[in-house]
Amino acid sequence: MAWNEPGGSNNDKDPWTGKPKRTSPPDLEQTIRDTLKKLSQMLTGNKSSQSSNSNTPLPFKINKMGVGLVVGTLIGLWFLWGIFIVDPAEQAVIVRLGKYAGTVGPGPHWAPRLIDDVYTVNEQKIDTYTYAAEMLTQDQNLVAVSMAVQYRINDAQNYLFNVVNPTESLKQATASALRQVIGHTNLDLVLTSGREQIRQQVQELLTKILARYNTGLLITDVALLPAKAPEEVKDAFDDAIRAQEDEQRFVNQAQSYGMQVEPNAKGQAQRLLADSKAYQQQIILKAKADTAQFLALLPKYQSAPAVTRDRMYLDTIETVLTNSNKIFIDSNSNNMIYLPLDKLLANSAKITSATASAAAVAPVVTAPFNPAPVNSVNTNTDINIGRLPEGGYSQ
Repeated sequence: MAWNEPGGSNNDKDPWTGKPKRTSPPDLEQTIRDTLKKLSQMLTGNKSSQSSNSNTPLPFKINKMGVGLVVGTLIGLWFLWGIFIVDPAEQAVIVRLGKYAGTVGPGPHWAPRLIDDVYTVNEQKIDTYTYAAEMLTQDQNLVAVSMAVQYRINDAQNYLFNVVNPTESLKQATASALRQVIGHTNLDLVLTSGREQIRQQVQELLTKILARYNTGLLITDVALLPAKAPEEVKDAFDDAIRAQEDEQRFVNQAQSYGMQVEPNAKGQAQRLLADSKAYQQQIILKAKADTAQFLALLPKYQSAPAVTRDRMYLDTIETVLTNSNKIFIDSNSNNMIYLPLDKLLANSAKITSATASAAAVAPVVTAPFNPAPVNSVNTNTDINIGRLPEGGYSQ
């Protein structure tokens, strides 16, 4: 007969187990008793069947050795569960029953689980946050500025418990610091030479803000990306930037040229001053020597004016002719004269070079020289020197 047919005797049985169908929910108390019974059998080792009557108390004769083994195993697992290792770059914050208990460094540690909670943070990891926005400068110009901020955790306790969201606080502080610095800076400095100064000011101000709020974050570096003008005026700003760059380039070229020319000019000035002083000393000494010479000749001139005057004239002519490349002979002489032309030409070249050097150092002004008159002068090469009166020198 098929199951569940009308009038059949199997309508109240489970078709799979053959047991009567349960028409009411299971008894919770009976379920607990059955569970305790099985646990008692496991602890005592007694597997004899007991009456399943729910009103009969269960005979609990517990094996102390089995209970101790179970308890010891649980305690050992709980102890092992409390062991944790902190990496070299991390710090572990221990919270006991919801209250901060301390911070431990790298190495193995133990904390009672279910009583202490352990939070580890990496204090050596450097994260980067980039912020970009358009903002007004001090001269009421709109500029697009971007900045990259590098930071890390330096206080695990403040980072975990003092601020709800330290990263969000960092973002807001970065925006505030950057807008404050840009708002007190002209556009030219933002676009050209003031970027390093802006970066330092933003880093200092951002560090102060984070320290004031105890966020547990440390700013390691701030990089100010090149500022850009809005798209509407980008072409005009590019022209202005190119003009400023050309100006700086011309200034650098002028400074470089000045650094090259100035030392040469100073050297030439020093040389001219030294040559002038040397020439001055030379003239002074020569004048003193001439003065001493003339003072020495004065007594002789006073005693014999005519002889002294003729002697001075002859000495002067001798000095002049010694430095000349011309030969003076007597036209009435018929003797053959040997002319050392090679030596004359060499002396002439030396005199010419010496004269050119003296002219390059300083111009020499010479007084006109009026020698004693001669009888006749030959315009070709010969000069007849006037003879002295007969009788020669007289004392």
